[in-house]
Amino acid sequence: MTNEAKHNNKRRRRRGGVPTALVVILLTIAIVMGGLMGFVIARRTAPADSRLAQANERIIELENTLSLIGFPVDGDPEAWVFDDSVSSGNAADDLAGAATEGGDDGEDLWTEDESLLTGTLTEGGDPVVVAEFDGGQLLSTEVIPEFNDQLTTQIFAGYSAEEVSDSVLQTVLSDMAAKKLIAQKAKELGLDAVTDDEEKDIQAQAKERYDSQIAYYTAFVDRDGLTPEQISAAAEQYMKDEAHVTLESIAAELRAELPAKKYYDYVVKDITVDDAAVQTHYDERLAAQKTAFSEYPEEFEYAHTSGRAILYVPEGYRAVLDLLLPFDDDATADSAATLTQQLEALDPMNDADRIKAIDAELDPLYAPLEAKANEIAEKLKAGESFRALLEQYGGDDMMNAEPLRSEGYYISDHTYLFSAEFVQGSMILDAPGQVSSPLRSASGLHMVQYLKDVAPGEVPLEDVYDAMKAETLKDAQDAYYEEQVTQLLEDANVKYYPERLQ
Repeated sequence: MTNEAKHNNKRRRRRGGVPTALVVILLTIAIVMGGLMGFVIARRTAPADSRLAQANERIIELENTLSLIGFPVDGDPEAWVFDDSVSSGNAADDLAGAATEGGDDGEDLWTEDESLLTGTLTEGGDPVVVAEFDGGQLLSTEVIPEFNDQLTTQIFAGYSAEEVSDSVLQTVLSDMAAKKLIAQKAKELGLDAVTDDEEKDIQAQAKERYDSQIAYYTAFVDRDGLTPEQISAAAEQYMKDEAHVTLESIAAELRAELPAKKYYDYVVKDITVDDAAVQTHYDERLAAQKTAFSEYPEEFEYAHTSGRAILYVPEGYRAVLDLLLPFDDDATADSAATLTQQLEALDPMNDADRIKAIDAELDPLYAPLEAKANEIAEKLKAGESFRALLEQYGGDDMMNAEPLRSEGYYISDHTYLFSAEFVQGSMILDAPGQVSSPLRSASGLHMVQYLKDVAPGEVPLEDVYDAMKAETLKDAQDAYYEEQVTQLLEDANVKYYPERLQ
């Protein structure tokens, strides 16, 4: 979806209750991700409660989305507050309605009668056949949960149930029928068997995904007084008890997906692309990036940090390396984040005494990190390279992965993804090779090296040829595969009965 379409969607309105699942999605974005996923400096390592406070400037965007999908448009958007006065340890549980002037409690966000989604389907009675084809069928009990999930996603994007429910249902029926037919074909071709090497890959992928989920679910457990190991154990238990996610369940999911992936590879194995197709793809992507990056610089920054091929660079960017010295424990990080938020709300002209007092509270929190920063500075003076010290001391995980490991972060005066302190400390450096003084943030201390200026303008095709060819080939493979799946559905004589779900 283009940015213009996204902004148009945000202006649309629908009335009705807010679905519980949708509220959970929105709260997760605000609480766990700090508003937007790309705020990678100072925001990405703060605990969930702190990240929500740090995202206050972006709450207007969230509130607009909430009203768009069902909160009363005539209500007070400030009536919903994040109440951390008595933290439960579970960020989502701290959300409450603001008290009224008369002292009555605000409306409860979690009331069941206000959270029914118009257009969703409920299961009742015996299962009925809603699609049939040669060798199989779909039952209502299979389709309804998937339909409800897909419809909720569409409403989150700004569409009303009335507008999209029919098309969503038809898409779900077709996709689920295709999934069953693909499984049949994979079995006929002997692609359903899992080799020993494939099982090893499954276990490795499952472990990686499982560990990342543990890190995510730490936001939902009470961390007070726990060691990092105990926090991970609590998150692991929460995953098992509440989300029903285990290492074995993730491995089983990957194992179930494998035949379809192997069938895809089998179908597209002979597809190729020529240089003319690569050139066409490059031209289209270049034009799209010029438009998007010029109007929305943050899209350029997202594209770079996520490793997408960059074909156009806006003016004014430089690359920097980030040597982050993180806090040793969550308690210290929480305290630093809280005090930092208080500082950000103060006016230097009128609140000088309060600013001085908060700085005095922050000093002992940063003292161990500043001692380590001084140690690093001495090693730099002795001739050690910044990259070597980055690998030895750096706690910025994103700096350990490509392309950031090689290219660094892209920063400009108008950058959107990074905290003001990080941007200012990066842009004040005069020449490549220079290293900043330690920069405080809610994540810890940053030492930044000015790596290079990023040349603005178009990136020639020859510089990104491999990436463009890979994208062109993938597009061609996907298009061919879709044609084959469509033919698979036609050959199977699929018949749909959506009226049985009304």
